This record gives sequence, structure tokens and C-alpha cells, in this order.
Amino acid sequence: MRLKARQSSPRIAGSHHRLPAGLNSVALTFDDGPDPTFTPHVLDVLSELDVKATFFLVGSRAKRHPEIVRRIQDEGHAIGSHTETHPDLWEVPLTEAIKEFRHGRATLEQITGASLPLFRPPKGSLNLSQAASARALQLHTWLWSVDPGDWKSGTSSAAIIQGLGQLTAGDVVLLHDAIEKPIDASTTDRSATVDALSLIIQEARSQGFGFAILS
Repeated sequence: MRLKARQSSPRIAGSHHRLPAGLNSVALTFDDGPDPTFTPHVLDVLSELDVKATFFLVGSRAKRHPEIVRRIQDEGHAIGSHTETHPDLWEVPLTEAIKEFRHGRATLEQITGASLPLFRPPKGSLNLSQAASARALQLHTWLWSVDPGDWKSGTSSAAIIQGLGQLTAGDVVLLHDAIEKPIDASTTDRSATVDALSLIIQEARSQGFGFAILS
């Protein structure tokens, strides 16, 4: 990721960034997992505080940790695909991107036995041809409206909370329970995100918001 804190994702044709109007809720979303260390910690916090979230999972990681994928499913969270290997999509030909879209979804559906049309492109990047292909594959592309920068090197739970800014009804919050292909090894430690999660939930509830999963 290279976005500034509290910045929304790029505008991609056919993508969704916010919950439907009228919902007094926000959505917590987690990218790049599953991670054998940090995803279970995230799930523990969500379970303790009775919050459902949406996890965009990388197929190759899911194959290594199917038990975590099944736990996410069993605990009532939503699951979406995040491609098979998390490539930089601006560097791959369209045929390779389509293969990533297909295989990423198929891997997760094989593990869960459920239809999983939710999709988020790595780093929120799709060109017009890729976006059209995703729609043709009946993928529902979700990006985000709030990026608190938990992917940054050297971040802290306080910095994540500060980057969250003032939530509004319908916000979709980008978080990471793992970091795929990190540019800095320190970012694979997701402790700051885990530590910030309960505070994020507390802040949202203090503003009167509930929590929704993406659909």
C-alpha cells in the first residue's frame, strides 16, 4: 500500500466503497490473510466484542492455513477473494490477472464450500480491462472509504487510531491481518493492528455505529 492515512481508495468503475445509504453502521475489513499468528488474534478480539468483519484472503495463504479460513467462516464473518498470489496487477497481462481472479476465488470456495463473489484487488488497483473482466466473472469489487495506514512501516496503535479520523455512517475501513509481499520486514508484525482493533470498535460504538459485513 502507498496511500495516505484516512484517504479513500481509487475510484474504479463498478466498485463499491461505502455501505448502502441509510445504514448506521461501518464495516471493518481485513486484507492479505490468513496469517497463522495474527489472524487468530484478530478473530479473538472480534469474538470477544461480538463484531463481524469481512476478510479478503489471498488464495495461496488460504491453502496453507485452511483451518483459519474455516474458523473465519464458522464465526460468521464474510470472506472475499484477494487474488491467488497478490500480484501487482499493473505489472501483469490481462490473461494473468483473470487467472488470478478465477483461482483466488476458486481456492476459497473449495475450502469453504460456499459461493464467494466478494473481491478486493491487491492495493486497490485495477485498470479498466481488469475491472471489466472482474465484472464479467461476477465478482463484486469492494474497495474502502477509510485507510488508517496500518500497513505503514513503524506504525503504532495510536497512529492507526489517529489515521482513522472521524468515522461516518457507511464507512468501509481498510485494515490488514497480514502483509503479503512486504516492502519492509517489520510490517509483517501486525501487533499494532491487533492492539488498535478494540479501540476502533470502541470509538465506532461511542459514535452510535453498528458493524456490518460486506455483501
